Amino acid sequence: MTKIGYIFKELFFMIRKHRVYFLAPILIILALLAILVYCIGPAAIVSFIYAGI
Repeated sequence: MTKIGYIFKELFFMIRKHRVYFLAPILIILALLAILVYCIGPAAIVSFIYAGI
């Protein structure tokens, strides 16, 4: 199993065990944003930061 798979497995186990289900949508959105930044590249995000949006 890859390191990322192990991290996701442990994360979902922690969410189930401690019943912090409100974290699941936040973590999913952050993961999708990270994938988007990785695919597009940081230049697209930096332009939004400099524009002040």
